[in-house]
Amino acid sequence: MRKYLIAISVILSAISFHACNDDDMPSIKPTASGTFTDERDGNTYGWIRVGDLDWMTENLRYGTPFYEREYDGVFEDPVYSEAQPVYSNETIYDFEADLAAYGNLYTWEEACQYAPEGWRLATDEDWKNLEKALGMSENEANEEGWRGEYVGTLLRQGEEGLGMALPLSGWAWQSGSYGYELYLSNVKEFGYFWTATEKEDDGLNAQTVYFRSIFSDYNTVKRYTTPLNVLMRARYVRDAQ
Repeated sequence: MRKYLIAISVILSAISFHACNDDDMPSIKPTASGTFTDERDGNTYGWIRVGDLDWMTENLRYGTPFYEREYDGVFEDPVYSEAQPVYSNETIYDFEADLAAYGNLYTWEEACQYAPEGWRLATDEDWKNLEKALGMSENEANEEGWRGEYVGTLLRQGEEGLGMALPLSGWAWQSGSYGYELYLSNVKEFGYFWTATEKEDDGLNAQTVYFRSIFSDYNTVKRYTTPLNVLMRARYVRDAQ
């Protein structure tokens, strides 16, 4: 088992939060559910049906583990940083356990390419339709930032509720500060998930794509964009069978 020593600091961006009464949170169940097996590696995943789409209820694990892959030929051992506390000394992290619990981490290109047969990486529009099915308004769904009271909480529910079970599985990025190491952070605090949708005319002269994020202390869900120099987890959808 590979374990790594770490010491890095993480800066978290400020985020607005809208408090609300959880007694008002709706109870929403999928219209169908089941499992399927990815024939490429034998991993079995759950799925739920919301509207006309089936959603995987686990993050994909397919492919070479993120901690064993090379990125642009400059990859070194990954390092881990806990989000709480912000700075962590001599922290030991079990990357194999992370993969088993949270699925693999992918570049955007990998996430788009690695869909199981019959499935595809969820688009920004797929996510918006799911969010609207959970009570978000059309106007809110089209906004960027944190939006949709209760929707983030509903997306985190397991079999006791919706069943989507989005985990607080963190994300990773490369840094050249100490030899292009791969930094994994925000595990157990944030969850980050790719969409298949690029943003048009962002004015940054760089390719950016939409993602979704959840946070342990918020009941909302974030819609925003990122350049492609990060790794996130991936959820896949298929047309209802």
